Amino acid sequence: MAQKIRTRGFDLRQLECFCAVARAGNFTKAAEEMGIAQPSLSEQIARLEQGLGAALFERLNRRVELTPVGEAILGKAQALLEDAAALPEHFERARDGVRGPVRVGAIPTILPYFLAPHLKGFITRYPDVDLHVREGTTAELVEQVLEGLLDVAVLSLPVAGAGLVMKELFRDPLFLAVPEGHPLAGAAKVNLRRVSEERLLILKDGHCLRDETLEVCARARARFAGQFEADQFLTIFELIRAGFGVSIVPEMARSLSDGCRLIEIEPKASRRVGYIRLELRYRPKALEAFTEHLREAAEKRPR
Repeated sequence: MAQKIRTRGFDLRQLECFCAVARAGNFTKAAEEMGIAQPSLSEQIARLEQGLGAALFERLNRRVELTPVGEAILGKAQALLEDAAALPEHFERARDGVRGPVRVGAIPTILPYFLAPHLKGFITRYPDVDLHVREGTTAELVEQVLEGLLDVAVLSLPVAGAGLVMKELFRDPLFLAVPEGHPLAGAAKVNLRRVSEERLLILKDGHCLRDETLEVCARARARFAGQFEADQFLTIFELIRAGFGVSIVPEMARSLSDGCRLIEIEPKASRRVGYIRLELRYRPKALEAFTEHLREAAEKRPR
């Protein structure tokens, strides 16, 4: 009949003595190894056996052997001691290091052009940070930050939301994008009223750049002949190259503009790129490291 083992009434010191005896095969050698008197070691083993409710050693003439119960728990006892020995190091790393999850969101008109190129540098610098990135519209990201589903969101400022901290990173100039054969292709600057008869290519509702584009057009009192809505910049630039219309695009999307001309808008127009997070009393070091990485990336952008 198997003997029932109780799992209370022992401590790490008793496990140290148990493992020492199992390793040495002798109480005297184990006591010398641990630097304690043999009666003290024997007392610790006796307390452990009493706490477990089972004998751990067979006492022979000049040596001891593990009982089946002793053999069964030896590996676990050694693992517990190793974990306990590593605990101070883990504590120091957790206290002083940068680790843990960071959940980041970004809008489609920023993520591939500004955020994505700088993610690898952050991961390399902070390998113990578990970085999660998702794309969404401004409304979606604001809601997810407020609900605690995201730690930080990179988007166009300002946004509405009580309890949010908003930090501007840089201003992203807006340009008029026209095909290379357009009459204004050689112009250095342009007032949007000069293209009022054109078809305006614009992102669909839900993209904050759409609202910013319409605001810039309203300030310039530019009324376009028509509008065409698209889901992404790739489509808009393809349509511009095809001569289907013109658009207002941010400077950071310049990499997509082959076959197009980007002309400075007069008066100058730009969007405010930044991040939002909840106003917290305690900010994890991983989140602080990520927002600092964003600021450093913004400072390195070409002026």
